[in-house]
Amino acid sequence: MLSPRYSLVALLALVACTTKEARRPDTTAPATATLAGSPAPDVAPVRQAIEAADARFSAAVLKGDTATLAGFYADDAILMPANMKAIRGHEAIAKGLNGLIAAMQPSTFKLQTEDVVVAGDYAIETGSFEMTSKPASKGAKPGQDIEKYVVVWKKQADGSYKIFRDIANSDLPMK
Repeated sequence: MLSPRYSLVALLALVACTTKEARRPDTTAPATATLAGSPAPDVAPVRQAIEAADARFSAAVLKGDTATLAGFYADDAILMPANMKAIRGHEAIAKGLNGLIAAMQPSTFKLQTEDVVVAGDYAIETGSFEMTSKPASKGAKPGQDIEKYVVVWKKQADGSYKIFRDIANSDLPMK
């Protein structure tokens, strides 16, 4: 049986191969890229929903509300934080987020959506974020990180989107 990642890749490859026309070159922004002859998806409402979710996600990070954070992830989600192994499945992500938030103790956290591409029941968000974390021990300096991310959102039966894949890595050099 194929993993969900390879299934998604195979599905996207199948869709690309079954169209009779080639992809139109993307001359503006990735969110406007469509298959030639296909109507462009209405990205604006999906982007608005994602940005609203990002605002709630940021607020939950700052509150240390890991139960709310875990609620953003689909049951079959994979979280791939920087410098860590992938965390697979909703329950493991809930537990992992609890540990991450406790270790980082973020004092600022700001997500910035740069682009959203909609493909069927998936929305691919690229963006960046900045975070300052409180010192874990007395006398330590606050930490700051600037990262970029890709999040694949999966449309749910009720029309909402949940995080299906989440990966981020730092823009700063390793220490």
